[in-house]
Amino acid sequence: MTAQLRFKPGGVSQYFEGPNFTGKLIEVGSSTCSHCRHLTDVESRKRMMEVVDICRGCMKLICLSCHGKPCIPFEKRAERIEELHRLQSRVHMQAWRCY
Repeated sequence: MTAQLRFKPGGVSQYFEGPNFTGKLIEVGSSTCSHCRHLTDVESRKRMMEVVDICRGCMKLICLSCHGKPCIPFEKRAERIEELHRLQSRVHMQAWRCY
């Protein structure tokens, strides 16, 4: 159980109970999935592992919909998209043969 508590949610979300922001302020932890950037609210660190999981590839917190899928962090996915765009623009420029 102590190994699970080493991981902390990355941020804090604040909610107000009641109309027009006049009610009680509630603060909960917030975790961003390392793979899909989905935000998950964590009410307490003791119950954190019920709503998020740890990826064994990148050792970061992920949402339950990404659990069991291959480890492809968001940064790697963005780098692949950028490389694909560079290759497409290079092919496009060579097709015109004027650059």
